[in-house]
Amino acid sequence: PHTHWDREWYEPFAVFSERLEKMMDTLLDLAADGFPHFHLDGQTAMIDDYLERRPERTDELAAHVRDGRLSAGPWVAQMDEFLTSGESHIRNLEMGLERARELGRALEVGYMPDQFGHIGQMPQILRLVGIDRAMVWRGVPSSIPTSTFRWQSPDGSEVLTESLPVGYSSGWKLMREEEPFADVVRGEVERLLPYSRDGRVVLMVGYDHSGPDPTMPDRLANADLPTDVDVVVGGVAEHVGALTWTDELPVWRGELRSSARAHLLPNVYSARVHQKRERGRVEALIERYAEPLAALVPGFEWPEDELRRAWTLLLWNGAHDSACGCSHDQVAVDVDARFAEAREIGESIVERALSSLGEQVSGSGVIRFNPSPFERDGIPPLGYAVTDSAPESPLAGISLEPLADGSGVSIDGTAVRLFDEPDIGDLYNWCPADDDHRVSPPSRIAVEGRAFEAEWDGLRVDVRVSQRADDPFFRLEGVIQNERKDHRLRFHVQLPNATDRAVAGAPFELVDRPLVGEGSSVETASPTWPARHVVMASRTAVLHEGVFEYEVVDGRVLAVTLLRCVGAISKEKLATRPWPAGPGTPTPNAQMIGKTEFVLGVWPHAEQDALLRTWERFGLPIAEAPARGGGALPSPGSLMSFEGDVELSSVRRRDGGRLVTVWNAQRDRPVDAVLDGRRLHVGAAKIGQLRFTASP
Repeated sequence: PHTHWDREWYEPFAVFSERLEKMMDTLLDLAADGFPHFHLDGQTAMIDDYLERRPERTDELAAHVRDGRLSAGPWVAQMDEFLTSGESHIRNLEMGLERARELGRALEVGYMPDQFGHIGQMPQILRLVGIDRAMVWRGVPSSIPTSTFRWQSPDGSEVLTESLPVGYSSGWKLMREEEPFADVVRGEVERLLPYSRDGRVVLMVGYDHSGPDPTMPDRLANADLPTDVDVVVGGVAEHVGALTWTDELPVWRGELRSSARAHLLPNVYSARVHQKRERGRVEALIERYAEPLAALVPGFEWPEDELRRAWTLLLWNGAHDSACGCSHDQVAVDVDARFAEAREIGESIVERALSSLGEQVSGSGVIRFNPSPFERDGIPPLGYAVTDSAPESPLAGISLEPLADGSGVSIDGTAVRLFDEPDIGDLYNWCPADDDHRVSPPSRIAVEGRAFEAEWDGLRVDVRVSQRADDPFFRLEGVIQNERKDHRLRFHVQLPNATDRAVAGAPFELVDRPLVGEGSSVETASPTWPARHVVMASRTAVLHEGVFEYEVVDGRVLAVTLLRCVGAISKEKLATRPWPAGPGTPTPNAQMIGKTEFVLGVWPHAEQDALLRTWERFGLPIAEAPARGGGALPSPGSLMSFEGDVELSSVRRRDGGRLVTVWNAQRDRPVDAVLDGRRLHVGAAKIGQLRFTASP
C-alpha cells in the first residue's frame, strides 16, 4: 500500500497540502488500529509538510516509522534527475536520510517511481550513501526483459534494481470493491509474472495523491485467493531486500532513457525555459561561490541555517513536476519565488564572505575570487587576487554577416540560424502541426556591428555577440519578445561534418549518446535530449548556464530550443504520445508571452577534454567585491591549493571539518588530485570525496 505524492502539480502546494493533512490524519489513525504498512513515496518532504500543519502528531508518526508501519526517506523529494545538479542529488539523499533517521528509521532503497528517465551516475550516487538497491519505472529499455536487473554507472558501481513494468499503480484495482479481491490479484499476477525472475511480483496498491484503503486488510483476509499465490502486505525494502544478486541477471550501464514501456515525456526540458536557466545559475551560486567561500575564508562563520534553507528551497524546486515546469501556472510562480529566495541567500553569503576576505588581505582595491579548480586571469585555483580596479577583458575582433538564405548569420564563418515552427503539444511532449507542418526562418534578419535581429509575425529575437580575446567561444546574449502561442523557437548551429553521436553534460559525467532514443507505441522515439551546461557534436559545442534541450538534426545541425510555447499540462492524444500524461489543466503562462532572455556560448572547434573547463570560463564568472585591505594575507593567494585534472563539485563544511567533492570526467583512466597537500586518487568516471578534519 502506498501513495505517490506530488508536492505540487496540477494544483499548487497550498491545495495539495490541505489534502495531505486529511490523508495523513486518516493514515495515522489506521496505523494506530493496526494497518500493516504504508509506503510514503520515498520522500520526507511530505512528512515534514504534514507535521508543519500537525506538529502535535510528530511523536505518533515517528513511532510508526520506527515500527515499520510507515516508510520514511531516503529522499527529501522525488527530484527530476537531469534538471538538478549532481550535488543536488547528494544533498537530497543526505538530508532525506538524516531526517528519516531522526524519525526512527530510513528506507535505504533508491526508490524512484516517476522520474522522467534516470541519470547514468545514479547507481554510484546511491552507493556513496551505502544504498545498493533501487526501484524504478520509466526509462528501462526493451533489451532488459525482466523486472530485476543490475544497473551500473560508468565507473562500474552497481545497484540491484527492480523495475515496475506497468508503473507504480499496478495494484490500484485492489482499492475498488467492484471486482472480487482474488480476481484482481490473479489478473495482476498473470500480467506481471512474465517479468519476474523469482516467482515474486510487487503490486503497488495506490496512485497519485491516494490515501490508504481502510478495507484492504479485511478484504485480503477474507479473499478466496488462488492456492498457488501467497500474498504478503509489506514494504518496498522487504521486496527488493529479498532479490537475489546473480551473474545471470541482465546488466544495463548508464542512463535509463527509453520509452519502451512508459512515456519518457522528453520535452519537459524546454517547458518554461527561464526556470531551467535560473536553476543552473542558483545552483552554481550556492555550490561554487557561497559554500566554498563560507568554508574557506579564514574566520568566517559557517552559515548553517541559511544554507540549509537554500538547499531546502532547491530540493523543493527539484521535485519532478516542479523542476520540469509541467504544472499549474501558480506552481511556476511559486518556483520562481523559491529561486529568488535561494538567490538572495547565496548572494548575501558571497557578499559577506568576500567582504571578510577583503578585510584580511594586505592591499586595498577590488578583490577577485576564482571559483574554478585551475588558474584563471592570473588568479590561483580557488584563490583570490587584489587589483586597483576591476580589469576590463579585451575583446576579439569578430565579424557578422547575414546568410544568403536569410535564416541567420555567419559569425567568423560559423553559420547560426533561427527557426520557428508550430507546436500543438503540451508541457510534456512537443508535437508537430497536424497538417502542413512548416519550419519557418525569420521574415527579416538585420545585422548591425556585433548584433543581429531576427523577426517573425509576433516574434522578435535580438542577439548581441562578443568574444573575449582569450576565450575560444562566442558569447550570444539574446532577448526574445514573444506575442504568439503554440510554437517552438530553435537556434541552429551548422556542423562542419555529419555525425551520428553527440556528447552532452549530465550530473557527474559527459555522456555519449545516439541521435534518437528508443520509442514504442506509448511514445514516439525522441530526437531531443537534455544537456547540462554543454553539448558537443562534430567538434562544435554549445554552452549554457543550466540544462537545455538539444537535437542533432539529420546529423548536420546542432539545434537548441530557445522557447517552447504551449497552453496545457497535458492533452488527450498527440501524434508523439497517444495517451494523456496528466490532466488537461490550462497553462496560459506557459505560452511564454513577453520577454525571455538567454545566453549561449558557441565553440566552433571544440575539444572534449577541454569542454568542462571551457564551460567554467563561460558559466562561472570571476566574483568581485571591494577590498578594504590592511590585513596580513598576501595577494594573490589561495584559499585551498588545488592540482589535478578533476572537476570540482563542491567545497563545504560538514561534521566540523571540510568536505571536498570532485569527479573524474575521463571514462578510460584514473586521475590524481592534490588538495592542500593531500593526494586523492579518483578512478575512471568516479566521484571522489576528501575530508579535512579542521576548518580554517
